[in-house]
Amino acid sequence: MSFTPPSIPQRWSASHVAWASAILCLGLAVRLFRIDHQPFWLDEALTSQRIHLGFHGLIADSFTNRHMPTYFLLLQLASSLFGSGDAWLRIPSAMFGALSVGMVFIIARRIGGLGAGAVAGLLMALSPSQVQYGQEARSYTLVTLLITVALWGLLRLAQDPLRAAADLRGGGADRWGWAAYLLGTIAALDVLGAAAPWLIVSNLSLWLIWRSLRGSVDARDAFRRQWLASMVAIAVCTVPFYAAIVVTSDGHMLQKFDWIPPLSWQNLWVVTASVYLMRMSAVVKFDLLHTAVPLLGALVALAGGVGLLRMRGRLDGRVVLLSVVVLPLLILAISLFKSMLLPRYILWSAAPFFILAGLGAAALPRRTLPLAITLLFLLGVVNLGPVYRMETKPRWDMAAATLAANVRPGDTVFTADPNAPTMLTVLQPKNGLPIEASALVTSQLDQALARWHEGGRVWAVNGRSALGQREELTEFKSRIGALGAPAEQIPQGKEITILMFPASEESAAN
Repeated sequence: MSFTPPSIPQRWSASHVAWASAILCLGLAVRLFRIDHQPFWLDEALTSQRIHLGFHGLIADSFTNRHMPTYFLLLQLASSLFGSGDAWLRIPSAMFGALSVGMVFIIARRIGGLGAGAVAGLLMALSPSQVQYGQEARSYTLVTLLITVALWGLLRLAQDPLRAAADLRGGGADRWGWAAYLLGTIAALDVLGAAAPWLIVSNLSLWLIWRSLRGSVDARDAFRRQWLASMVAIAVCTVPFYAAIVVTSDGHMLQKFDWIPPLSWQNLWVVTASVYLMRMSAVVKFDLLHTAVPLLGALVALAGGVGLLRMRGRLDGRVVLLSVVVLPLLILAISLFKSMLLPRYILWSAAPFFILAGLGAAALPRRTLPLAITLLFLLGVVNLGPVYRMETKPRWDMAAATLAANVRPGDTVFTADPNAPTMLTVLQPKNGLPIEASALVTSQLDQALARWHEGGRVWAVNGRSALGQREELTEFKSRIGALGAPAEQIPQGKEITILMFPASEESAAN
């Protein structure tokens, strides 16, 4: 393989800075808009609980549940400064997501010019999935940001292999490239395990860079030494934390993912469309929601294909391609044996895909490109509308408010979902009496039946808090048939129904 030098990156002019600032601000605005409109779902509720455990408790709980504590420590600090309301816990994700938009613009502009940067940045800013995760109190947008930083550094190395091979102690070395790659990689791995496939991407890319130096034995040896040193630094800074996760989770990692639905063509389409093709998915089920602009996904796919063709033969193009395909292909291969296919597990690969799409769109005639960018902005904004209108997360906030207002001493709240008690605790009204102060909240049916026989009312709640098999309402009613017919049936959004059963006739007679 011969190295084809890319075009020299354009200098930053005032217009380029203005474009970058405008797209970054757009990305932040669409993520902050109605950021507290959707209630917490289970993962966010667990985030809220974890940051209130204290420093040592937070770390222990994170490792036990196979999570790095880094992001939660950051949220704990933020909540101590600004408060722990739903919006405040989500704002860091919105900021990280907006910064990712800026990094995508910077990378695409560097390798394809201003037009490529503008299109790629707009796609990242207006992607429904990126906005959804930018409004969620979890670490996925932070990992995406850190990997884009590492990708920027890696692309710098690929664009000038001789500088990449120069001694870092000398004047001609690309210190910025190596530093961005190394620090971005370490930080991403220390935030979330979903960043681990980046190691495959980056090491394959570094191998390609090393291979392009075949004309100089000295440069190859120097590059190999720096490559090895980076691997050692990454291992030293990350392996101890992953070892702690393995030890505290008994080493049974894949067995912990039984809640993920099995691999199917339908699920594969949902993941692909939501991550790459500007579609929106429900959080607790594999389902694509209504899209306002169906054509947009096809246009993005076409632009991505053109971008791939434009980058063929270029070393930095191969790095971008690896960044797109390695993660989903790895997850897909694992899913043939143990299903791991979820939109959030391949989320960061959308960033390099949008970069390819930006490069493809930049192939349009120069006169038509401004019109195309304007059209993309308008279509993207319209396509994003359903994110703010549709129910994408179960309304446990409504259920908690209804129960808090109506339960009385001696009542029992029985939930079909074993995680529902956590949801009701976290989402119950802040200024009211806790549900647990008046009623017993349980997911054990025998416990609910025993209290019903003793003369207490039962509030049976059907609905799920996270991804997994949902018990249909008719099946739920059949399972709790011993309680008789409900006196009330109260829908709470699309996913949750509350059934109220009065005290048993036998207890009333006594």
